Amino acid sequence: MIYLFYFGLCLCLIIIQTTIIPFIYFLGRFYDLLIPLVLFLSAHRPLQKGIPLILVIGFIMDCLSGGAFGLYSITYMWLFLIVGWLTTYVHAHSTVLLIFMVAVGTIIENVFFIVTSGSTAALFSIQALQSFVSQSIWAMITGAFMLIALESVQNMWDRWYAEKRK
Repeated sequence: MIYLFYFGLCLCLIIIQTTIIPFIYFLGRFYDLLIPLVLFLSAHRPLQKGIPLILVIGFIMDCLSGGAFGLYSITYMWLFLIVGWLTTYVHAHSTVLLIFMVAVGTIIENVFFIVTSGSTAALFSIQALQSFVSQSIWAMITGAFMLIALESVQNMWDRWYAEKRK
């Protein structure tokens, strides 16, 4: 049931990202809003339960993006697997660590997109650097709030589910 909530949240974030954010001037270089959710799922959900949701999210974004098909699916999958692997070595519930992971995840996604576009020279341009910095700052600021909200919802769900099972 919690996965239906996550799926609904993903759809809401996709709608916000594709319809509202492009029309707000100062958010022109905003990061992918699904990255915090992908990282949260990776840090707090089992691998076998998170992968199907990540693949569906990636498929929807691939259908809407107009870019190379599979780009979002592969990017989200790699981010999910990397953070899942890292959580075996570091404390997964550290919000500070996840905030920096959101910024790093944003940079990894941008590098992956630029490299797959076939223009590695664009990777080292001033515009790419400005985009990396602005998206990382936005990711650290808003990603913190998203992660804290997701943590609260997850805790409420766990308490409700534990009470229901008694």
